[in-house]
Amino acid sequence: MTTEQCRFPARVCQTRVLISRLHHIFDAWLKFLNIIRKPKIMILNSVRRSLLMFSATAICLVAMAFFLLPQPAGAQEDPNQQYITLLSGKLSGEPRDIEVPVEVGVLRVFFSVRSSGNFKLELISPSNRVIPLTEPNIAVTESDGKKTVAMWDPRPGLWQMRIVGSGDFTAAAWAQGELYICCMQFFARNLIHQLDKFQPVRGSRQQAQVYASGFNIEALEFQAISEQGELIAPLKIRQSDYSNPYNFTLLMETPDQPFRIRARGRDTNGKQFQRVFFWLVRPLATEPANAQPDVPGGAQPQPQPQDWDKNAVAGEYKIVRAQITNWSDEPLLSEKGNPIGVRLKYSIRFPVDGQYSPYPQAFPERIPNTYTGAMNLRLYRSHIEPLPDGLQSPQQLFFSGRPMFKAGVTYNLTVEMIPGYANFNEQKKSFCLATRSYSQQGIRERFEREVTSDSKVRFRLSFSGTDLESRTPVLTENTYAPGVWHRSFTKDGVPECP
Repeated sequence: MTTEQCRFPARVCQTRVLISRLHHIFDAWLKFLNIIRKPKIMILNSVRRSLLMFSATAICLVAMAFFLLPQPAGAQEDPNQQYITLLSGKLSGEPRDIEVPVEVGVLRVFFSVRSSGNFKLELISPSNRVIPLTEPNIAVTESDGKKTVAMWDPRPGLWQMRIVGSGDFTAAAWAQGELYICCMQFFARNLIHQLDKFQPVRGSRQQAQVYASGFNIEALEFQAISEQGELIAPLKIRQSDYSNPYNFTLLMETPDQPFRIRARGRDTNGKQFQRVFFWLVRPLATEPANAQPDVPGGAQPQPQPQDWDKNAVAGEYKIVRAQITNWSDEPLLSEKGNPIGVRLKYSIRFPVDGQYSPYPQAFPERIPNTYTGAMNLRLYRSHIEPLPDGLQSPQQLFFSGRPMFKAGVTYNLTVEMIPGYANFNEQKKSFCLATRSYSQQGIRERFEREVTSDSKVRFRLSFSGTDLESRTPVLTENTYAPGVWHRSFTKDGVPECP
């Protein structure tokens, strides 16, 4: 795979190509090490292990260097960066302060200025102190009227770029970290438009979809801003799916001037963040004569803006998350009284009326590099009370669409989970073990070690669309031995799946 063949953002493509190449190198090296393992060459296993460790370490260092070494001076022109600010203007000798909010979790931040005249750049920290650019966590590059400052491990808070000089300038700051806003697409004339090719008509209503790292965002808003960074108008926003805090829908009245899209808000630590999309959109005065009204490739037309306008908010939007008020876990027993999994009990309240799917996920607390995934827990049965609207039976919660939940009502759920290698046939009311899925060479041995282990483990829990999702560390109160479950299935006479 090459970066030209990759459809993802440039930085992601470069990473995938690097990993792919390193994988091939490492795979070839492993084959060589397996050859020299043969007795006829008489090389000790300890030497082989040392070579293997050296190889893995070298590959990790190469990968780290790819991310941590300073980027080329032209990096600020990469449209796929997570820009914190991006604006143009004119310097006339007076200091110009540009705010750069840095949220928690930023590994590295870049500050860059390009100017047609002479200029001076200073960085002011959240404590209102001018930072010397000779600090050990700072690297500076200068060329052709442009100065870029890279800072590792910046302090979260409101930074400022202070620029003094003359002439036209462009200032940019971008972050490398956990929080992201990306992949905006507009739906117009039944076509999907990326920002770089989007040319709406002035005054037209436009609908867009955008993605964000919802797990670390508390609230956000979107705005249309001018090339100089000044506010034009707020965009309306709504959460596309209450069980998915990563996908958002936007509604916009197209401005009559060139504009960019800016996102800003608060992360889950209460710190301000901001992102600016690189592309400057230039609206058209009239509809182009060659507009394509047909839906390409059999795609379905997008819903009209008025279908969801009433639920959209202009300004700050607080991400909707359900709240787990209490939860517990206990061993799940088979009909014959043998332990085969985990029974979770939890109570949940929803902030607004809507459709949710508070689906639980569970996987071992510590996962080794050789993990096969067989001990990830899967849903077996569920029960809920009171019964939400649209659900015919309390056992159908996760199997028959998403019901409508009411705000302010406490729903009590009981969810039974079994290891991933066990399947339950609802029609036959019987189990089978999908062990053949792990029959490949090298995987079978690891699978058997995992499922027959008597080491007691806790499971990490995550509930989609709630305050206990993803990065929040939640563990089962009890420990469980995978080997006990496997012996129980055998004792119960559970066969292999056909």
